[in-house]
Amino acid sequence: MPNEPKIRKKFLEKLHEVKITPEGLVLTQPIRVRIFHWGFAFCMISILLSGFELNKPVRFLALNYGKVFMVHVTFCWLALGFLAFRITDAIIKRDKSLIPKICDLKSFPKLLSYYLFHRSNPPLSEKYNSGQKLVFFSWIILFIIASIFGFTSYWQGANGTWIIIRIFDGLQMVRWSKFVIAVYFASTIPLHIYLSVTEDLSKLQAMVTGYERV
Repeated sequence: MPNEPKIRKKFLEKLHEVKITPEGLVLTQPIRVRIFHWGFAFCMISILLSGFELNKPVRFLALNYGKVFMVHVTFCWLALGFLAFRITDAIIKRDKSLIPKICDLKSFPKLLSYYLFHRSNPPLSEKYNSGQKLVFFSWIILFIIASIFGFTSYWQGANGTWIIIRIFDGLQMVRWSKFVIAVYFASTIPLHIYLSVTEDLSKLQAMVTGYERV
């Protein structure tokens, strides 16, 4: 395992930098990260629920289309704000924890083997494991793309969005691509919640209080 000694060395270097409380707790998720996490999570759930409702309204709910659309647009703008905040913070703090590396791609099969109960222990990782990095990074990229598709659907050719429509050979393909991205979010978010609850509760504790038990 050529990458694990390198990861272990980085882990030890980080361990010397942090301050551990007398209770054995260490701050792993600063307040700015927690604000983004919960704010973006609430926005994404609202966006997905309202978006699927706009795509195919549930009859027994009898919701007003205009109000659902306003909820959808409002939370889209809020999510963009949270995302801009997180990216700006990462640039200022030089935080690369969400960017996958080559070693993450190599260790992902081992992590997948662990999740499928074919391996007793997960491979060594940094703050986030390879699976988390791949999923979190894909969320950022796909949400930006979905936002561009959303602006394209809203303006329908105005304000330069005709370029996107032309590239995707029509507005219907743009809408279909946005729907596929929504399905991807709707599939991976429950998976993230399931692994957070069943894998290591100290990680979930850190996302609530900021501190994780060593």
